Amino acid sequence: MAVKKNVVGSSIETKNGVRADDRWRPPDEYRTVSLKAVAELLDTSRSSARRWMREAGIMPVAIGRGRNGAIRYRWPDIRSWLEAREQVQ
Repeated sequence: MAVKKNVVGSSIETKNGVRADDRWRPPDEYRTVSLKAVAELLDTSRSSARRWMREAGIMPVAIGRGRNGAIRYRWPDIRSWLEAREQVQ
């Protein structure tokens, strides 16, 4: 799917003209995120993010099987863990 930057506005459009903001998204309770996305959100390495989530009791979800399978984390679990963490000034 080709993605192009809309020159007029700041929204991104796909090849068929649907804005990225307007696409259907699943409800948050079904949303999953990758380890890479969590590590980028926390600005840390994947191994540190994996260790922190393991220590917090957040278990990964296997989607698919074998080599082509994916390991994801439930977004509600990540969000509640982030909200519960102590903020450092």
